[in-house]
Amino acid sequence: MEAVAGLVVCAIIKIVVDKAKSCASDRMKWLGGDGVVKALELLESTLCQLRAVAGAVQRRGSPDKSGDLRAWLQQLLDAVYEAHDVLDDFDDSVPPPESSVARLGKRFFGADERVNRLKDVVEKLVAIHAGSQTLLAATETIASASLAREPSGGGSATGPMRHHEDAVFGRDKELREMVSWLAGASGADAKSGSVPVAAIVGLGGMGKTTLAQLLFKDPEVASTFDLKIWVHPAAMDNELELAKQILQSADVDVPDGMKSFHWLQTKLEEKISSSKFLLVIDDVWNREDMEEIGYRNMWSKVLAPLSQGNTTGSKIVVTTRQKIVATSLRAREVYLGDLPANDIWSLFTKYAFGDEDLDKQPPELLAIGRKIAEKLRGSPLAAKAVGQMLEGRRSVTHWTKVLEMDGFDDVSKTLELCYRSLPEHLQPGFAICSLFPKNWRFKRDKLVKIWMALDFIQADSGCGKTRLEDVGSDYFDQLVDRSFFHRQKVGRRRRYYYIHSLMHDLADKVSRFDCLRVEDAKKEIPKTIRHLSVSSDIVMQLKGRCDLKRLRTLLILKNPSYSLDQLPGDLFMELKGLRVLGLEGCNIVRLSEKIVNLKYLRYLALCKSITKLPQAVTKLYRLQTFSSPKGSGLEVPADIVDLKRLRHLDMDTSKITGIGKLVHLQGSVKFHVKNEKGHTLGDLDGMSGLRKELHIKNLDVVKDKEEACQAGINKKEVKVLELEWNSPGTSVPSDAAEVLDGLEPYQHVKKLIIRRYHGNRSPNWLSESLKASDFYIKYLHLINCRKWEVMPPLGQLSCLKVLQLKEMCSVKRISCDFYGTKLTAFPSLEELEFDDLPRWVEWTHEEKNIEVFPKLRKLRLLNLS
Repeated sequence: MEAVAGLVVCAIIKIVVDKAKSCASDRMKWLGGDGVVKALELLESTLCQLRAVAGAVQRRGSPDKSGDLRAWLQQLLDAVYEAHDVLDDFDDSVPPPESSVARLGKRFFGADERVNRLKDVVEKLVAIHAGSQTLLAATETIASASLAREPSGGGSATGPMRHHEDAVFGRDKELREMVSWLAGASGADAKSGSVPVAAIVGLGGMGKTTLAQLLFKDPEVASTFDLKIWVHPAAMDNELELAKQILQSADVDVPDGMKSFHWLQTKLEEKISSSKFLLVIDDVWNREDMEEIGYRNMWSKVLAPLSQGNTTGSKIVVTTRQKIVATSLRAREVYLGDLPANDIWSLFTKYAFGDEDLDKQPPELLAIGRKIAEKLRGSPLAAKAVGQMLEGRRSVTHWTKVLEMDGFDDVSKTLELCYRSLPEHLQPGFAICSLFPKNWRFKRDKLVKIWMALDFIQADSGCGKTRLEDVGSDYFDQLVDRSFFHRQKVGRRRRYYYIHSLMHDLADKVSRFDCLRVEDAKKEIPKTIRHLSVSSDIVMQLKGRCDLKRLRTLLILKNPSYSLDQLPGDLFMELKGLRVLGLEGCNIVRLSEKIVNLKYLRYLALCKSITKLPQAVTKLYRLQTFSSPKGSGLEVPADIVDLKRLRHLDMDTSKITGIGKLVHLQGSVKFHVKNEKGHTLGDLDGMSGLRKELHIKNLDVVKDKEEACQAGINKKEVKVLELEWNSPGTSVPSDAAEVLDGLEPYQHVKKLIIRRYHGNRSPNWLSESLKASDFYIKYLHLINCRKWEVMPPLGQLSCLKVLQLKEMCSVKRISCDFYGTKLTAFPSLEELEFDDLPRWVEWTHEEKNIEVFPKLRKLRLLNLS
């Protein structure tokens, strides 16, 4: 069984078909006449026919081994991408370079370049389709075949995917031994002045990370250590980067650009000083060209601070595929081999049937399932992935097809089967992850924005959602459910995702004709590549080594030993088809005005060293996402508000005048109220798409409730709302209270922060007992509201988990009203903090027979004297 090389052709064609459908409208008929509409209809029908042919070619298998098939597919892809560009040009929501009268004249006289390009590309596709029949006949493939030997991702599922907690079978012995070692004394393997190390060793997919996670969460282990650190390092041959990652995983902030190894070591020593710690380093590997002595010396330097001070009882656990890693670290070795057949069957059924009773399943289906499980060769990852793949399609016919397939003796080939069985719309999004290095910490939101820019997200994908970000998040969750991504939680609230190394190898393989990651200057870049990531030291060589006009994606990744402080002047002249540009790995200080040539650009991520944006960026009218790192102090041109398609402006927006014009923004906004045009609360009214954070500052200048209501805050479905006045006490309390009354938040806001509020009473939307219970606030922070006297019935907030009252200088008593009128007050509250309440003298307990704080686990009383 061979995986189809490259982003799935059928999925890319489907993207362009959907775009053609959206273009074929009455408006298009008016703009270009019947000829344009007919051309669009022919484009759509031809693409649909070619999609069927491409599917037959792919089902034939191994197009990369057949020169004719590969050449035909590449010719088809070239034409499909050209059609995609042409359809983008027909987007009349983008301001044209000439007047509407001039364009209408061009259409009338047949001189409209867009119309001519559309007709040309349709002719190309018709010719490609005509030639496909001969090609298919020569390869004995029938284009209209409805049955494939392999299960296809296009089939319908019998039910939705379930969200599974990671199930573990068959590692009880190893778990008990490791818990005993971790919770016990240092033992005989502890060398003088060193921290004992254990290495969990095994082939890919054997459950090394899962076992380490079980140990990390084990109650006995947790109670043994003062400090637990989990590291999933992205760099394995650079001691500076390794030290940074360990320190960051220990929740220590590392300044951007920090290059002092001594500083990092000092901070790590301070962090673990006098602490009994557990350090888990997941997925450690040794570069083939690095000798064991050099590898050992590097780790000795990185881990040296951990041996300072009182480290008695501290332990280090690493997971690795390589025995040389265990040897180099002088670690005790715990080897994970194949799981026994019964455990593989238990794991397979857990993911294929969930918690359903196996005795109630069809005996014939179970019999086939057992034969499939036997072919998985003891691999937990394969059992999990195949079980999840089959969960939604429980039919004897389908499972029999899977059983008859070759390749189950190889875990990598088994995962290829799982990839090919993915729903078609999920395949391109996973394949493009090959642009990122192994052990990369993926952030869901960022990846979804890249998918959006590449048109990988279809709003009518059947998930019941229409907002592209929601659909993309659903795509991501489906890949998580199918084990293509794994969650990793850091601390209580931070979360990231990573791809198992075998899955990363799979992404590299299936995308190898379309996506490439170049970290070695000698690596060849095929002409077919459309999505490229390069380390910063290779950028200057790109022009002679790569067909830049083909590129849709260019990501520049950081090379710690090289600083890229400028881009080639003519680079932007050739990257004319680019949709995604990521410059995070650079240290350039300015962008060239020539960036205006990237007319299709939808995603632009800057590096922190860029502090001023050229005017040319305001002409990138298709831009959806623009991001600049925190703390860059980026200056942007006033015309940035002309980018009407912006959905995410990831930067400090408080100084942007007229940001209310960007009515499609979906992310976060910081808004500074002023008595001038473009900065009034009324400018926020049209921004109904905001979903993340809305931070409104300088509310002192708002006069009354009527003006406050103009912002339409209660219609904005943001997760976080922060309302901030300037220094407390500069406005009349009754006026401030009226203003806060008019800033009632959206009912389902998760986090509410009120800072330096000048009023002396609670807002009406919190002060009435029944009204307060209508909100689903989880985190409430009332900070430096110095005149606020009486606390509202916050006990009515049924979802409230964290409540912070800080610098509430006028609060003297917390009365029974604080609890509300329900039988249980603060039913979900876990953390309660009172900080700096200098006049607080009385806390009245509720006299009625009600339950109070049933889930409270942390109470902090600070600075109360």
